[in-house]
Amino acid sequence: MKKLYKLFSLLCLVIITNSCESYLDRPKEAELGLNEVFENFDNSQGFVEEMYAMIVDYSAPFWSFYSYYGEDSIGVETWIFDYSSDQGRYWDWQNDFNYFSGKADTNAGIPQDKSAVWPSSWAGIRKANIVIQNADSLMVNASQQEKDAILGQAYFFRAYFHHEIMKFWGPMPYIDVVLENDWKLARPSEWAETALKIDKDFDNAIALLPDDWDDTTWLPGEKTRGQNMFRLTKGAALALKGKNLLFAASPLMQGSNDTYGYDAELCKQAADTFAKLMQMPRYRLVNFDEYENVFYDPDGRYPYTSEYVFGQSGFVGWFGGYMGDSWQLGAIGNSNAINSPTHNYIHNYFGMNDGLACDDSPLYDPNNPWENRDPRFYKWIVVDGDQLLDNVGAATGQNEVDRYAQFYDGGAHRHPTKNNGTRTGYVAKKWYPRSYNKYDNEGLFAWRVHVRLTDVYLMYAEAAVMAYGVNGRPDGFNLSALGAINAIRSRAMPNGTLNVKPLYTTSPNVFMEEIRRERAVEMAWENHRWMDIRRWKVGTEMKYKLKTGIRFDRNAAGKPINLVEEVLRTRVFNEKHYWLPLPVNDTELYDGFPQNPGW
Repeated sequence: MKKLYKLFSLLCLVIITNSCESYLDRPKEAELGLNEVFENFDNSQGFVEEMYAMIVDYSAPFWSFYSYYGEDSIGVETWIFDYSSDQGRYWDWQNDFNYFSGKADTNAGIPQDKSAVWPSSWAGIRKANIVIQNADSLMVNASQQEKDAILGQAYFFRAYFHHEIMKFWGPMPYIDVVLENDWKLARPSEWAETALKIDKDFDNAIALLPDDWDDTTWLPGEKTRGQNMFRLTKGAALALKGKNLLFAASPLMQGSNDTYGYDAELCKQAADTFAKLMQMPRYRLVNFDEYENVFYDPDGRYPYTSEYVFGQSGFVGWFGGYMGDSWQLGAIGNSNAINSPTHNYIHNYFGMNDGLACDDSPLYDPNNPWENRDPRFYKWIVVDGDQLLDNVGAATGQNEVDRYAQFYDGGAHRHPTKNNGTRTGYVAKKWYPRSYNKYDNEGLFAWRVHVRLTDVYLMYAEAAVMAYGVNGRPDGFNLSALGAINAIRSRAMPNGTLNVKPLYTTSPNVFMEEIRRERAVEMAWENHRWMDIRRWKVGTEMKYKLKTGIRFDRNAAGKPINLVEEVLRTRVFNEKHYWLPLPVNDTELYDGFPQNPGW
């Protein structure tokens, strides 16, 4: 365990990627004494700035593009952790390409030293503690606003990095001092014990951070005005505070065997926190006709909308396009190792345009399963016959065969007819516009946000229904759990026909299932699914293990016939898979830091 707290040495490897301001280029702690580091705001912010690079970039190429680990998609590669996870081989997190260990392929131009949850979070905690322990007393040449900016960021990061580790490895000791010889800390048995300490740090961050660093009255942001998108704000701290409380309240963290076994008081605190964020003028749900702007920008810039709450600056250049490529057919994209959305995920969650699930709706026709669907189905999913390309023919060298999707058995874009075709009968287009392909030549920067406002609405609904009931709400807030889900759906169908139907609101538990269905739709393929099915304590149910595809032929009119669902993979998941195993060396250093159950 001692080595976890010595990881500060890794900081010399961290690369700051998103700013060119002088105070971001200050020397590391190893080159300056503490008095120099905290001499003034510029030096102090340079020291703090390194923690931004320790936030895991979930949009990084290769080892994270396949990191879904749930039943929502299936890939073709067997050498990455996505496949290991399906096989139940969780020990592989230390070796395979993934965002836990940071293993990467230097031959592909990806640095080995980029941020990863396990090493970077421990290093970030130590760095945050150095700031909190020293900044206030040593920053003699700084204004109160500048001190607030430094300490607010440090409190946020200390809380955030603890939360990141605990999401995957379970309860951890809360480290609130700069450890030297006092590193033998026992693991708590309860997740909430540390979560409540995390909560206090987020409260400190909320009190100290601004709504917006570009606010002209917030002088610490003056040096980088116009370039402050990724700087921590009050909204980001509120979002993570609420998320931490919701996670602490969730069945897995409560040790409950009941998938509805939430802690009501923690849910109340989470809902109240999310409500404060949802009332801030900076944030609003993006209109449906602008929704693509949340996920990608054809001009190669960071997508920045009113839904953005918290994210990481990530990679630039061609890496930004790789996210779209990893979901796109190899025939028109640049990748031969695509992810395919699973049929069971699409069928179970993407319902009909009457607001009902497929299995509940009279509109659903199993012989014509793509008609009358929720508008989000057509926005984010490619089905057989959909247009793939605009430009074909001699000018592009592209054959007519690729103009429209051929996902039927024997079709040009069906795996295994082509190894780079769909395995399931579907392709996801959430991360790229149709014209982003190697023939229509549209540019792209695709990016996965850590927290966006739709996510906040969904987390609010989940917390609020367990705290206040289906129609209850926090004092002074005008939106119930039911109202939050309808607000999300109404942007897709403003006439209200997509709103939640009465059969799903007969009890909090029944409505919770509808909230979870809504979360599966709105947050599809955004890297939340594995965490959700674990914290809800549903991962052992067969529904969340199956990965299926749909096979079919075409009739003379081009309609699907002879549709058959086939199981492509059954994920291995039992009780021990709710937490990743800890490195063996760390669990053998001293008593009090035991391995996770089953490992």
